[in-house]
Amino acid sequence: MNWKTIWKKVKLKLADRTVILIIALIDLILFATLTYMIEEHYTFFNSLYNTLCDLTFAHCDNNYGVLTKISSLTTIIGTWGALAFIAGQALEAFMQGGKKRMESEIMKMKDHYIIAGYGALGKTVGEVFQNQGVSYVVIDLNPKIVEKLNAQGVKAIEGDALEQDVLKKAGVEKAKGIIASLGTDSNNVFLTLTAKELNPNITISTRAFTEGAINKLHRAGAELIVVPEIIGGLELARTLLNLEESHLENLISKSKIVDRKQSKKTIF
Repeated sequence: MNWKTIWKKVKLKLADRTVILIIALIDLILFATLTYMIEEHYTFFNSLYNTLCDLTFAHCDNNYGVLTKISSLTTIIGTWGALAFIAGQALEAFMQGGKKRMESEIMKMKDHYIIAGYGALGKTVGEVFQNQGVSYVVIDLNPKIVEKLNAQGVKAIEGDALEQDVLKKAGVEKAKGIIASLGTDSNNVFLTLTAKELNPNITISTRAFTEGAINKLHRAGAELIVVPEIIGGLELARTLLNLEESHLENLISKSKIVDRKQSKKTIF
């Protein structure tokens, strides 16, 4: 595991860790303040003053007047607040730089695949691509999914795959194929039309949720359409009946073929 992967995993949970750290810091300040009040019989203001001095390693003198103490506290809080802001901006710039580098790498890709929608189907295809060393880019609306994939070293873009700008960011104009695995037939039809408009030579594979959508998807330009439920049923029947693999292949070979001249087919 290289340092980039480690950093991406740390970045993934950075927001949650920041919240926990802030809560812990507030608890620490309150505890220390109460300790001064109980043990030293200081007022709340003097207890808070000494606590902040201890936390920031600043030199404080309880003999100072109230205005001086207020000035000191303002200086301490302002200084550390400014440092925290600068550190945050630097961290944000670093993360944005990493995002821009990834986008630049995607724009240099060609003959790759695009997985639009990282649900169960998209994830399965992605895992196969990963195992086979195939270059691919994922597009998904869920930022958590995108962050997780980036942390794993997978190129992923957050956005709506139906938008041309998002498809272009994924390099659709130079891509070899696209897997349209969105949640509805209508979205997959629209994605197919949009992708073909941007790259007429791209190969589009998709799934059909209903039988009535198959012809629409083919007319839109999809070369391969699968119906996972049918394939699952064939595999289930094969297992229950103890059929040989060749029998299953024979069943699939009898699948409905649409428009043989254009090599368009439906696994149905």
